[in-house]
Amino acid sequence: MQRLGFSENALLLPLAVIIGILSAVAAMTFHEAIGMVRNRLFVSTFSPEQLYGPWLFMLVLIPAAGGLAVGLISRYLVRRTEGHGVVDVIETVLRSRGRISAIMSLEKIFSSALTIGSGGSAGAEGPIVQIGAGISSGVGQLLQIGRAHFPTLIGCGTAAGISAIFGSPIGGVLFTLEVILLDFSIRAFTPIVLASVISYVTTQKIHHWLHDVTLEPIFRVPPHLLPDTLTWSGVVPVVMLGVSCGLIGAIFTLSMHRSEELFRKVPIHPALRPAAGGAALGLLGVFYVVVFGWMMLGKPKPFNSNAYPLPAFFSDGYGVIQQMLSDDFHTSASFHQLVLLLSFVVLAKIVGTCLTLSTGGSGGVIAPSLVLGATTGALLGVLLRHAGWISDDLKPGFFALIGMGAVLASVVHAPLASILILMEVAGGQSGQRDVILPAMLACVTATGTARLISRDSIYTLGLRRRGVVLGSGGDVTLLRRLTVDVVPMDPVRAVAINAPLKDLLDAVADNEQDFVALDAHGMYAGIALAQDVRTAIMQNQATPHLLVEDLARSDIPAVNTTDDLSVAFEAFSRHDVNRLPVCLVNQPGRVIGLISRTEVMRVYHKALTEN
Repeated sequence: MQRLGFSENALLLPLAVIIGILSAVAAMTFHEAIGMVRNRLFVSTFSPEQLYGPWLFMLVLIPAAGGLAVGLISRYLVRRTEGHGVVDVIETVLRSRGRISAIMSLEKIFSSALTIGSGGSAGAEGPIVQIGAGISSGVGQLLQIGRAHFPTLIGCGTAAGISAIFGSPIGGVLFTLEVILLDFSIRAFTPIVLASVISYVTTQKIHHWLHDVTLEPIFRVPPHLLPDTLTWSGVVPVVMLGVSCGLIGAIFTLSMHRSEELFRKVPIHPALRPAAGGAALGLLGVFYVVVFGWMMLGKPKPFNSNAYPLPAFFSDGYGVIQQMLSDDFHTSASFHQLVLLLSFVVLAKIVGTCLTLSTGGSGGVIAPSLVLGATTGALLGVLLRHAGWISDDLKPGFFALIGMGAVLASVVHAPLASILILMEVAGGQSGQRDVILPAMLACVTATGTARLISRDSIYTLGLRRRGVVLGSGGDVTLLRRLTVDVVPMDPVRAVAINAPLKDLLDAVADNEQDFVALDAHGMYAGIALAQDVRTAIMQNQATPHLLVEDLARSDIPAVNTTDDLSVAFEAFSRHDVNRLPVCLVNQPGRVIGLISRTEVMRVYHKALTEN
């Protein structure tokens, strides 16, 4: 683009507009696909009386069939890595400079729609993050944008996707900056905000065009559900809610991690694992119907099948959340019935999400986190109300509302983004101070509780398992955006690994540079440090008997031209050296130069100043 006279920095804003529009179209397509699959398989085919009666076996068959389709697609049509979408995007930003396959994004639409639509316990936000990131990556590659700008473009697609799928433009921006990029610089902030806003406006327009109605917030909060204000008598219950949600979030995170390790060892063909997970989820659903089915047929009931025809822990569960937000939820059944039901749903949602995603199903973890938060909050509210520890104006539905944000914060370790997402998905009522204050208190308490149990979020735990250690702060993010090929290199002074050490004596006497030791094929075998050679010179009696391989440091790794500077910094620190050999990524072992610690620091400080 620079050859055409356009500055890449100036192009970021119009590109953000394009990415926002395309991401909104993709998100609406994805959302409609989920609804179409779910309606075709469940809602329009079976009445609640049929599904919980003679056709009960379909609760096993449909999720298993959906899982089989997903397994075949991901195994034989488009090979993909396991993950929740968000983990893949973060790793791509850190390791691959933001280049994402368009085919992978297209596969996410089909696989996730099949998984969620067939009852799999997962959410749409993970796939839409990857879809939006794929769109922005494709736009950047098409216009040949420099790699330094790809993380910002990925952030535009991520924020635009969340803005469209949740109706949460502010939350999408904060989630992107707090979780995906770890970068709050103005240069990244401006285009990401623009993409998120454009995506939200475009989504509203498309929805009105398709359905002839204005797109409402995901959840409707009854006005009488909210207390007048947060008083001292309400602080303790909200803190208790934060601690409870933090525990549930940590259990959910660790359960996902352990289940992924477990299912990887199960001797089942990878293409069949999602089907096995779907069948197991279906059996759990059958048990739920047998035990609690009477609570779903007829009125008044806690989880009415006419409002949400699936078991409470199936699919994204938004219909279940809406019922728990009602101001009369606590009167829909007896105290003991509600405690038993809600306790089972919390356990089943954790197990069901593990069965869905850990076996290879496609989806995200934000929607399950919201369900867990609402259920945990409603359960705590019912218990506190029965014990007489809360006033009449603090209803279980209020705790369900605040619990959504608290569990989400404890799972993703992003309290600020969680507060804003909660405010936006629950509509205008949640923008009032009487909800913001308890949400802030519960979210930070939940995050702190979860971090006491596990320092990793559900995303960083997945990254750590892949060998990616995630730091924090804008300077670390900048390190990962700079690559080795931007650092000036010293020329290579090579020596054969089996050469006599005395061949180096004269050269080292006149030169402070290290020598690269090469094997018989001319490939990197180690590095002979100048100070080590000079030390050997002092031992004249041993020098004639030494070879270069006796002195070369084979433990010092070579870095690739595409590695980011954080890799170089780690190697400098770990091995306490001043130079590292550099190889081409497509010719491993072929050394093309040496980079020094001084030059790396100079490039980093220059970029930090410019940023």
